[in-house]
Amino acid sequence: MDTSHITRILILCLGLYSNILSAEVKITGFASFVAGKAISGDEFLADYPKTGIYDKDWSLSPDTSVGIQLTSDISDTTSITVQLTNNGASDFETRSEWAYINYQHSSQLSIQLGRKRLPLYYYSDTFDLGYAYNWIRPPADNYTWQISHYNGISFIYEPQLSSIDILFNLYFGREDSHNNELLSLFSGVPVNETWKNIAGLVSELSGDWYEIRLAHMSSQLDREINNTQSDKDAKQSFDGISINLFYGNFTFLSEFNFYERSLADIEITTHMQSLAYTYKKFTPHITRSEFEQTINSSNGDEHHFTNSIGIRWDYKPNIAFKIQYDKTTDKGITIPVLGDAELFTLGVDIVY
Repeated sequence: MDTSHITRILILCLGLYSNILSAEVKITGFASFVAGKAISGDEFLADYPKTGIYDKDWSLSPDTSVGIQLTSDISDTTSITVQLTNNGASDFETRSEWAYINYQHSSQLSIQLGRKRLPLYYYSDTFDLGYAYNWIRPPADNYTWQISHYNGISFIYEPQLSSIDILFNLYFGREDSHNNELLSLFSGVPVNETWKNIAGLVSELSGDWYEIRLAHMSSQLDREINNTQSDKDAKQSFDGISINLFYGNFTFLSEFNFYERSLADIEITTHMQSLAYTYKKFTPHITRSEFEQTINSSNGDEHHFTNSIGIRWDYKPNIAFKIQYDKTTDKGITIPVLGDAELFTLGVDIVY
């Protein structure tokens, strides 16, 4: 069953249930309006999954997005959540980011079935919610993968341990991406990508001054390039760790990830480190992110890194203004992305 069918079914359930039983549907929303331009280089790839690209002219499309989330309780233990998003990079086509039913088995265990974000990264769940982080967008060199969602089941367990918050997220599923945006952009021809037999585990541990997050995912990959099969049942794996520290007004965020597809001799490392300082309503920050695929047996490589500096102004409790400068250095030999470039962006994030 494709993602549009899942979303339609759950929206229909929401509508029928609220009409028949006059159940309350909770509606929340968010929006990011961002303008930017490449101030050096011909183009700047700001968002890999959605291929948000800036050029030398001012543009509102690459990072601008609007979303709405609908949630309704079916019973004391069961609820339905649907999140729809419009992104400028995707020509403001409405897409389902979330569409799942949640069963609260106990205060510590919940089971969710449907469509969700693939939880590879620390900000995977809030990737489209610009208000949730200080940057204009999560660092692109680190948040790069062509598959961002899965359709399946997840088990979330949150045991209590004194003042320490613990979470385990065990999930299984699949994702079919027809004419995948990122791979088709790089290949210049249509690419169909399927990640099947997805199995993953996320573990989180957090206290007053720290957060530690471990992620592992394995799956099999099928790929068609211009209607020709290039990969079939290829095993792949992802491992990641996030370590975040909080001291007074200082915040330090970090992520380190490793991806492997041994049959194709592909090994990729990505990482990100960010330091921020909050003074009253202002939060200046600096960040470095990097993506590196070492040269393999087919002479494929990809290597680029970005240094960023920006400031966030929390104008109102639900409104944040942001300004950011990014400088990307592209060191890829056989797989250059878009070359060296610099980007200037400014925007506003809203939640309601």
